[in-house]
Amino acid sequence: MEGGLLEFLQVAARVLDGEGAFVEDAVPPDAFEGARLFILDAEMSGPNPAMHELLDIGWVVATVGEPIAETSSWGSKVRPKHIGNGEIGALKVVGYNPRDWKSAIELEQAVERMVEDGRETIFAGWGFGQDLAFVAESLRRTGATWPFSPVVLDIQTVARRILKGDAAIDRFNLGFVADRLGIGRMGEHGALPDAYATFDILVELQKRVNVSNPTQ
Repeated sequence: MEGGLLEFLQVAARVLDGEGAFVEDAVPPDAFEGARLFILDAEMSGPNPAMHELLDIGWVVATVGEPIAETSSWGSKVRPKHIGNGEIGALKVVGYNPRDWKSAIELEQAVERMVEDGRETIFAGWGFGQDLAFVAESLRRTGATWPFSPVVLDIQTVARRILKGDAAIDRFNLGFVADRLGIGRMGEHGALPDAYATFDILVELQKRVNVSNPTQ
């Protein structure tokens, strides 16, 4: 997939160190050749990774190709250990209540599955800075090592570049862009539905690039 969407992915990517912190190293030129994306979304009990917790997590794994294709997905609510630290506004957004979280899994189980599914993939998401920070903290808390590639991808940045100049899209929050692109959503402020929305947006962006560059 030389050129086309690949060029946009390359520009939007960044590099991390072994603990999930950004570094200024250049993205390898072949980073996305034959790669798999781990498109993650998470919902938390507040904004501070040191104080708050993951409550819901989900991801879509996809191959980078023509077309970008889903290979697997997974999602689950995560049982909090210190829900008293949660912020009321954040809990309201997530829709947290003890009844709906009765069958939630432990953080350790969620991390184990994430490590298994995410090994050597490129971590990706929509404006994922906070998600990334909580994933790094969750790995630290459970003693797990960083399973992903050192390259990460912000799909929001890809969308900003490809959709620049589209008068119908003047905001780049996930729900707004999905609606403007005609993408139906499975739900709002749920981790797996939002991960799917991010994946579906990327698929639509690839179509737009191919229309603009029919020889690619």
